[in-house]
Amino acid sequence: MTTHGPQSSTQRSDREELVLERRLAAVFRALSQDAGVDLWAHRPADANGLLPMNAPHLYPDPSRSDLTSLRGATDAMAMRRKWSDPELHGQQLPQAREERLLVEILEQFRCESLARQAGVRANLSQRNAHWRSEYLRSRLHETHLGMLLYTVIVVTRSILTGEPIGREDSDLLEESRFELSSELGPFLIPLRNARHDQQTFAEVARELAHTLAGRIAAVEEREGTRSGARERRAAPSLPLVFDIAEDLFAPAPEDSGGQLHLARGYRVWTTRFDRESTIAEVVRTESLRSGRTAIAAETARRSVPLAPVVSRLHGVVEAVKDAHELVDSEDGFLDSSRLTRLITSPGDPRVFRGRSQRAETDCAVTFLLDLSGSMKPHALGLGALLDVLVTALDRLDVSTEILGFTTNAWNGGRVRNEWKRAGSPDRPGRLNELHHLVMKSGASSWRRTRSHLGGLLKTSLFREGVDAEALRWAVGRLRSQQAAKSAVVVISDGLPADSATAFANDEDYLARDLETTVAGLRRAGDIGTLGVGIGTDPGLIYPASVELDAESLGDRASVRSVVDGLRTVLAR
Repeated sequence: MTTHGPQSSTQRSDREELVLERRLAAVFRALSQDAGVDLWAHRPADANGLLPMNAPHLYPDPSRSDLTSLRGATDAMAMRRKWSDPELHGQQLPQAREERLLVEILEQFRCESLARQAGVRANLSQRNAHWRSEYLRSRLHETHLGMLLYTVIVVTRSILTGEPIGREDSDLLEESRFELSSELGPFLIPLRNARHDQQTFAEVARELAHTLAGRIAAVEEREGTRSGARERRAAPSLPLVFDIAEDLFAPAPEDSGGQLHLARGYRVWTTRFDRESTIAEVVRTESLRSGRTAIAAETARRSVPLAPVVSRLHGVVEAVKDAHELVDSEDGFLDSSRLTRLITSPGDPRVFRGRSQRAETDCAVTFLLDLSGSMKPHALGLGALLDVLVTALDRLDVSTEILGFTTNAWNGGRVRNEWKRAGSPDRPGRLNELHHLVMKSGASSWRRTRSHLGGLLKTSLFREGVDAEALRWAVGRLRSQQAAKSAVVVISDGLPADSATAFANDEDYLARDLETTVAGLRRAGDIGTLGVGIGTDPGLIYPASVELDAESLGDRASVRSVVDGLRTVLAR
């Protein structure tokens, strides 16, 4: 029997919510067999942005729903991604809005009916039971139109999946099923028979949707104006498909600078005010020198011996290189020009060609520094830490870069002002002016740019942090060096933070983009990524991570921890 009791709610911290969504995203990728999909605020996305999946049961409220319901919704999205060709589906969608949404629901149920794992089928069934409970608690079924929609959803899903309708729903739907029998009945068996053929299924679904659209229009006309009916449908307690679809089917808005930039659902309102500078362009020479003097004094006070650091890094920064070609070798590849030797001198094994190899340094390491406001107290210790690490790498002929990321303004600056003038549309994406800083480039020598490290003590640079875009910038620079081994070390004291972006989107918006970026780097495998947390555990985002004590930043233990982390990511 289907029960319609209240669904249990649960309160989770922000960290627990982020961890849960990352786990559900992993389930989404695994079940859909598509490594390119992700979840953004529990909405499905890929590299082109949010995916237009519009069945109403796909979007339980994350703050109120239990794990079973969230898992069922994720499984449903995965089945849709696995079994539905989005291009073919888009071609088959009708123009009329109500018909489009009915075809959307039917296509979702078709994909769910193809689920093979018993556990997935159970999760899908539970999620639909929860959704039906929500629908009935919202009292949307008390209107004629609401009951008509509920009947179509329940009956078509039962036919497609083979799950029987529960006794309570069967009693509730008796009258409306009889009323719809002439419109709905002739299509049910053809729908089920076409489940494995998306094209044929879409043709039947379109015809059914067109037939039902006429009934919907007649009911709306009887119950009142269309606007009144829509207001009754869009109850605040339940985000029905009619509200969801308008957002996801709509084209991406444009700003004054052009199209929004999309990456797995991540948006940027505008890049017009973003800035990239060298530290010498924004900090006076006198300030760089005085800052460098203070950092040198702190490094001396910490008195970290350099030789052990160089020794521990030596083995992992070298790569095997071909030195020269060997002929008349006793091993390697068979040399066809020496084959006569097998006959004339059968005891002579020198019929191979090979290459001699030697180890040499071909390595690049980038240090990417979070220059958000909360990092100000750590600037001096961070400078001492980098002083030792970069000096040791320089002794080993490793190419190094020191980069920083911050913003030009607090609370969004000119970007947020433009967004407000545009009417403050929902979910605008990143809403601040990025400022990326180059303190040392890979092409510059450490001896000449050592003083640039003093820019860390320029506290007016520290504002807000958008980590993922900075990481993509740093990785792009690192890849251009084309080193045999490379790694980026991200040093931060927490998750990304930008007040304007969080206010206009959600608190985890930037953190999701960072997690997605790190996951993409891990899959690419060409660059090692090490997360270094100051007073915080970066392991939530970075698989290779180190946590440092803020009070001992720059001492032997902190240097050793980062060196060991570097050894790990460079040795892979």
